[in-house]
Amino acid sequence: MLIRILKSSVLKRPKAVFLVFLSIAMGAAVATAFLGIAGEVSHKMALELRSYGANILLEPSASEGGALREEDLPKIKTVFWKYNITGFTPYLFGVADISAGARHERSIVSGTWFNKELEVAGEENSIQGIKAIAPWWDLQGDWPAAADQAIVGAALAKRLQVGVGSELVASVKGGSQRFVVSGVVSTGGYEEEQLFAPLVTVQGLLKQPGKVSKVLVSALTVPMDAFGKKDPAQMSKEEFEKWYCTAYVTSVAKNLEEVMAGGRAKPIWQIASAEGALLKKLNSVMIFLTVLALGASATAVSTSLMASMAERSPEIALMKAIGADRLQISAIFMGETLVISLCGGLVGYLAGNQLAELISRSVFNSTIASPLWLFPTAIVSAFLVAVAGSVAPLRRALLIEPVRVLKG
Repeated sequence: MLIRILKSSVLKRPKAVFLVFLSIAMGAAVATAFLGIAGEVSHKMALELRSYGANILLEPSASEGGALREEDLPKIKTVFWKYNITGFTPYLFGVADISAGARHERSIVSGTWFNKELEVAGEENSIQGIKAIAPWWDLQGDWPAAADQAIVGAALAKRLQVGVGSELVASVKGGSQRFVVSGVVSTGGYEEEQLFAPLVTVQGLLKQPGKVSKVLVSALTVPMDAFGKKDPAQMSKEEFEKWYCTAYVTSVAKNLEEVMAGGRAKPIWQIASAEGALLKKLNSVMIFLTVLALGASATAVSTSLMASMAERSPEIALMKAIGADRLQISAIFMGETLVISLCGGLVGYLAGNQLAELISRSVFNSTIASPLWLFPTAIVSAFLVAVAGSVAPLRRALLIEPVRVLKG
């Protein structure tokens, strides 16, 4: 009997049913899209943020005499969080007298990797260097391709009056090195006051073969929370395992210390904290928009059902007059709404997947994988919207007095 009543009610009011169905489907679609891209957006935003600078600094401990060993650098790609390491580059610094013609400046010479292919056992070869961790550098010219080529910071190049193709000489106590300027770099920071050359060349100039002053590491991390900020030395075994297996910037730094002999790794908090705050705000915005979309959908459902209840007042009054109680009336109208919500949730899930794919391609130029939990979430969201939107109309229906309505 109930099924026959539900079928008859749905077929006799196609316009009202369609409006409720459309409201639920749109809410489920938007919720599916936002929740579907929420995790992906955090990951992709983290990747985007990694192009704005490294977030971990590796430097020698006091016992190592102020230098790390270049031979240990490939170990960085063998740590537990190796797949989270998006790039790194070593630096060796020295102060030199730089001359170009009649002009002389005393400045810092930085030996580094620019675009080095790194061989790691058991891993595909990866490209490391400045191009990997600082793609935002504005370079006029080319990256050094030979041992005697260098790039010059824009401010230093201006004072020396050199440009691409110019020659200069860097002199230190005990030796000198001639360089051909392959490019001039603008960063808006201290790099504009330096000369950058291949690491092996600067090691030879400074008489420090195989030595590195510091290493900048760019790693994908999760936002820091209260647990992530705890001191690992004061954690229990279970807490330490949880902390170690969570991609906090501190736990990734701990990984790096374990493979770099005599090295000390520490987060660059200015960058790590800003990234964590931004990703938290982004997730909050996505959740807020999802709730807002579901609320708007529930409001639309409630409005449509209120209009429908006004039209069906004689029908409800007649059911009450022939003996239907509150539970039976509620079962009929909630059954109608839940059937519609099931169909709306299914259509909303399919439409939301396509919307998430469209957003991912438009914003991040990449595809998105729909997580398995998204389908039941979409159906549950549709049910919640239907129930929330039905409360006020159902209450109004239960308050209808048969005598007044049927008397007309």
